[in-house]
Amino acid sequence: MQVQRDGQKAIDILVRAFHDDPVMNWMSTNPDFQRTFFDITLPVFLPHGLTYIEEQGRGAAAWLGPDEKLHWPVTAGNLWRMFKVCGLRGFTRFGLSGLATAKFHPGEPHYYLFLIGALPECKGQGIGSALMAHVLRKCDEENLPAYLENSKQENLAFYRGHGFDVVDQIRFARSAPPVWLMWREPRPVR
Repeated sequence: MQVQRDGQKAIDILVRAFHDDPVMNWMSTNPDFQRTFFDITLPVFLPHGLTYIEEQGRGAAAWLGPDEKLHWPVTAGNLWRMFKVCGLRGFTRFGLSGLATAKFHPGEPHYYLFLIGALPECKGQGIGSALMAHVLRKCDEENLPAYLENSKQENLAFYRGHGFDVVDQIRFARSAPPVWLMWREPRPVR
């Protein structure tokens, strides 16, 4: 895995990987929405050294470690950028999603998987597993859990295969697709 510092390559991968994400598309169908979202949010994760790209550039993941607090870049400029690509309805949905994920985010120390995705033509080739393996190994070595919010039902089996269990299912609004909150207890190191 290649640790990312500037993030542009990771953003390019994630935009393609999340093209069919139900929650992202519920927030906004504007073709510029996802790029704007990732341009604003991914830099929060880069300084922590847990944002990776698979060696051949086929997938990317962004994590936050257990001693790091999530500080969203809420500025007037970023809010305006999001409003421009979301419109009023999408901007409201974007805000609801942020409030809900903050409300349900666990308080105890854990590794947080914010984003993981593979290029559409590369799904099912083990890229996601490779991106997960490095940090999950750290979780086990440090005896720490991991947490994520999954927005695609078809990804539940993938996450369960890596030891995550669904702890809750939420919706950001009545019209929103479900989001599965998933938790993984550390496994004994052999």
